Amino acid sequence: MLESVTPDEIKLAVDVESEKQRDFYQMLAWIGYNCAALSGVAINDPRKFPSLEEAFPTLFEKKEQQDWWVIKERVEKFAKRKRDTQQFD
Repeated sequence: MLESVTPDEIKLAVDVESEKQRDFYQMLAWIGYNCAALSGVAINDPRKFPSLEEAFPTLFEKKEQQDWWVIKERVEKFAKRKRDTQQFD
């Protein structure tokens, strides 16, 4: 059995939905505005353009990148150990 809905309840539901839509469109406008601002920075001064991790630190973890010489040193140590073990086989 359906309950009867008063005109005030209908108006309240419409107002709530209108407010939700307004919030959504404000968010879209904010995103568009900031995208345009970031595009301007990227074109005019690319060095100031933040990385994805810097722009959204709570969404993306910053990956620590090793220096090339650390990786090179590890590969050389591995190759030396491999050569040393093959000599005894």
